[in-house]
Amino acid sequence: MSLLAIDDLAIGAADLSLVDGVTLSVEPGEVVALVGESGSGKSLTALSIMGLLADGLQRQRGSIEFDGVDLTQLADEQLRSLRGAELAMIFQEPVSSLNPLAAVGDQVAESLIVHGRSSVADAGREAIDMLRRVGIPEPERRARQLPTELSGGMCQRVMIAAALISRPRLLIADEPTTALDVTIQAQILALMSALAEEANTAILLITHDMGVVAEMADKVCVMYGGRVVEQGPVEALFATPRHPYTNMLLKTIPRLDEEPGQELFAIPGNVPSPRDWPVGCRFRTRCDRADETCAERPALTGQLHQVACHHALRGDA
Repeated sequence: MSLLAIDDLAIGAADLSLVDGVTLSVEPGEVVALVGESGSGKSLTALSIMGLLADGLQRQRGSIEFDGVDLTQLADEQLRSLRGAELAMIFQEPVSSLNPLAAVGDQVAESLIVHGRSSVADAGREAIDMLRRVGIPEPERRARQLPTELSGGMCQRVMIAAALISRPRLLIADEPTTALDVTIQAQILALMSALAEEANTAILLITHDMGVVAEMADKVCVMYGGRVVEQGPVEALFATPRHPYTNMLLKTIPRLDEEPGQELFAIPGNVPSPRDWPVGCRFRTRCDRADETCAERPALTGQLHQVACHHALRGDA
């Protein structure tokens, strides 16, 4: 049984569809990358798992099962008991996610204390050690500081430390290394990979960086316009992308064998506003394969490697 199983999830506000029919699963110890341009619904999908949708947004249909329990049916108190202990999330905006009036060491240690995993003294020591592991210099001193005394990149590492310290069963990482330099990024990714291996932690990794996906992920789920358009094992998806959108995403990755000065590939057009989603396939206004059949919504088909496209590529592109 999958640790996380999302089935036909839809999120929106009134008559506005933001996430529409997302189905995906994550096994224990597996790293699943959720990729796509901004506005594709990745972060909303993640926030719905944690029960943290903004006011005005709601789940319109679908289920989110964690270890066989539908999280959408739990009371707020039951969800709070899971957050930080079983479920943890690295948020995209670390500065706004941290309490500006609390020392960062206390915030890192908080989940251990709240969920009764360590005494206050032991949790403090573990927090300092975790701050050290995420690359924060002088962790004993930094632990006593407020988030406002740290840089954005340092706050990002504090958020990562807070998410990892309880060794959660499911870690949701929303662009976890965006504000970090290359050296610290590699360190954080290695730490997350070690957690997945040692503690059998499942990771849902949201990222724009296809290089990170190739390095870390076991499986990739590609979203566009609030829908899953392709998903499958990372090797298969990189070797033979089936959806034209996935194919274009992979073309945006710079290659070492390209001629110096060559213009980088960019996907033509822009992601439409949710109020202007095209009828049928939502990518059809930017796709060179689109025709009248694309006015009908394509179903997600296949076994291990699934695609939702009327004109799926056959590995020859």
